[in-house]
Amino acid sequence: MKDNALYFPYISVPNESWTIKTLLYWDKLSSIVPMDYVHAPEELTPFMQQLVQEKLVEQVFPAHHLYKIKDFEQNFIRLIERRMTRTRRFSNKRPPTHEGERSPRLRIHAEKMREIPDFLIRKGIASRASPGWYDVDTQVAKVFMTYLATCLGALDEVNAAAVTNEIGFSRIFGDLKPLYHHSSSIHHYKARNVILDSILPVPNEAVTFDELLRFKSDYGHLLPALRRRVETHCASIASLPNADDRINSTEHFVEQCSQEIEEIVEAMKPTWRDITFGSLAPLFGAGFTWQATDIENEYAYAGSAITFAACAYQAISSIRRNRVNAIRRPLAYLAHANLQLYS
Repeated sequence: MKDNALYFPYISVPNESWTIKTLLYWDKLSSIVPMDYVHAPEELTPFMQQLVQEKLVEQVFPAHHLYKIKDFEQNFIRLIERRMTRTRRFSNKRPPTHEGERSPRLRIHAEKMREIPDFLIRKGIASRASPGWYDVDTQVAKVFMTYLATCLGALDEVNAAAVTNEIGFSRIFGDLKPLYHHSSSIHHYKARNVILDSILPVPNEAVTFDELLRFKSDYGHLLPALRRRVETHCASIASLPNADDRINSTEHFVEQCSQEIEEIVEAMKPTWRDITFGSLAPLFGAGFTWQATDIENEYAYAGSAITFAACAYQAISSIRRNRVNAIRRPLAYLAHANLQLYS
């Protein structure tokens, strides 16, 4: 399980609530930045400059890492060749383009691509732009940025899950070479997004960097347990071959998490001293029953769902004792966020 996140497809992290949620969920957020920006930080957006200065975002320089990835260029070139071959099968069905017309393009820094631009230029799907930059057909550029973030995140020294605020990129995950991304990753990615959108608080107003840093300093010790719980569930969802089962499992998990968060928030509202829980509704426990279930067997998984409530209730029985145990629950991290960041 990854503890960190690597943002893509752009250099500067967006100034929106998605970024606050991402910073809350992952231990560290990184972004792929060309070395040129070290000497020209003004090229970053003001928001990104602040994030870097406050050490909330770490810059990952492709030049420091790409040489460690075996066959980085060759694997991507093969991927594009397969896509081009597949596209040609339907080319006769497409309306003809006007002479000189070309697909929309996105600009990518040369440091991220190494020798790949030579191939793209020969194929007519990229061109040289300003020094150090290439204009690449939009669809190919999107595939490349997803591929780049996935490859870099797989390195031990980066150790990050590729994340983006643009949900359309999730479809590309399933098309990447299995060496760098499993076929089930698209379902894992989608499940995580749905769950975090549902259980992570949305700020009603701007959260300052000081507040965010202080919150993670005070309650960051709760984050790994929360993330393990979410990521374990997402992995199980991704293993289900049936779409309806994936949807139902996600909805059930969100419902149970939301209920637990509400109960913890209610318990935290009075004075912190001598707080105890009377009883808690059944919810998912830290153990997850499918650890003893063949998750590749759809029917076995469905049958095991019947035991969720009983097993989960036993798993959480220990938190009824007192406040100390309550605030150690994984979802207490989100309860604290509800009370202190967004109240």
